[in-house]
Amino acid sequence: MEIQWSLVLFTVVSGAGAWMFASSIIEALAKKDELPNKVETIVAFVLLAVGGCLSVTHLKHVDRIFEALNHPTSGIFVEAAMIGVSCALLAVYFILLVRKSSKGALMGVGIAAAVVAVVFTFACGASYMMDARAVWCTPALPAAYGLTAAGLGAAVNLLVKAALKRDAESVKLAGLLTVVAVVLGAVVSAVFFIGAADAVAALAGPWAVALFVGAVVAVVCGAVAWKAPANGLVLGVVATIAACAAAVALRVAMWLVGTPLLDFFLMPLD
Repeated sequence: MEIQWSLVLFTVVSGAGAWMFASSIIEALAKKDELPNKVETIVAFVLLAVGGCLSVTHLKHVDRIFEALNHPTSGIFVEAAMIGVSCALLAVYFILLVRKSSKGALMGVGIAAAVVAVVFTFACGASYMMDARAVWCTPALPAAYGLTAAGLGAAVNLLVKAALKRDAESVKLAGLLTVVAVVLGAVVSAVFFIGAADAVAALAGPWAVALFVGAVVAVVCGAVAWKAPANGLVLGVVATIAACAAAVALRVAMWLVGTPLLDFFLMPLD
């Protein structure tokens, strides 16, 4: 099946923004860092917004996105609505930061933004679960979508924390979150690949390998940052690149194995 690169990049970029902000909220809840600051909020907002824009570029006539949005039950509508709500909440959060509002107000809006954004990353994968594509019709697919985005978002969070020169405890936790998220993403991706074993072997083997290589590199970088936060900036850059490669590989593999039927010679029949 032809790879829809616009949709691949849409879920990767927007998912990175969603989980980057969520990772910052997790650190604040764990009392290892302050609530997300202006820079972190802007980074998350831009990634979500750019990702949302990328989603419409797969249409030959971009203006037709408005026709799709007229159907509230469609996956396109749900994803667009969730991105819109997430961006709106991030905008409100930013305004509260500028106005130096109470920590309680910031925490409430920040948690709401993180929850909606995180659910969105799983919804992106769930929208592909359909009977016509047997290998896609498994809970492992939305789980892999959400958790590979989590690994990338956590890596971006590590990079941003290190670039902003946050304290060592914050960078250490960011490294640990990267390890946990990337490992979970790799595990559920493996479950998805096992369920589509023949198709993966025939059509997407190199991409499956790329996913796990990227995951290993990201995990190593996160683990080193966890133990040696002083090197967080370089480790964050490498972890982000590796986690991004893993997230892209999962989505490309999904498109390649998304054939409605395979004949006895494992040739795709569309």
